[in-house]
Amino acid sequence: MGVAESVAVHSDSRDPGPCGGPGRWNDPPAISYCRTIDRTLVIALRGVVDRENLYPLRLMLTVAVKSGYSRLVIDCAEITKCDHELLELFLSWKRHDRNIVLVHPSGPVHDLIAAEISRRLFLCALSVKHALNLMEG
Repeated sequence: MGVAESVAVHSDSRDPGPCGGPGRWNDPPAISYCRTIDRTLVIALRGVVDRENLYPLRLMLTVAVKSGYSRLVIDCAEITKCDHELLELFLSWKRHDRNIVLVHPSGPVHDLIAAEISRRLFLCALSVKHALNLMEG
């Protein structure tokens, strides 16, 4: 199954969800656009992207890796809500020398990334005061 086919198979809003379990029937699919250019996968996401509906995207990225794609461009303009699972998926793509570009990060995506940066700065800081200074500067 190719990348485009994995999107078509799993983009129906009546999809039963990961592993045949109950899905969220009223939510729109997270993947609204998918295109491949050379070894680049271009995706647009929309709506709520969280643990419960991340399966189609995870499947598509797995197929893309196995098919030799090394660059991922994600349009995040229409994401209305997301959680750390999305960030973990992005970071997992970045590993193994693959490139990722986030285009038009929506407010929730920007907030998610900012929170992760703050968390990592706090973990690297010598003290709480040092962490606050790192966040200000």
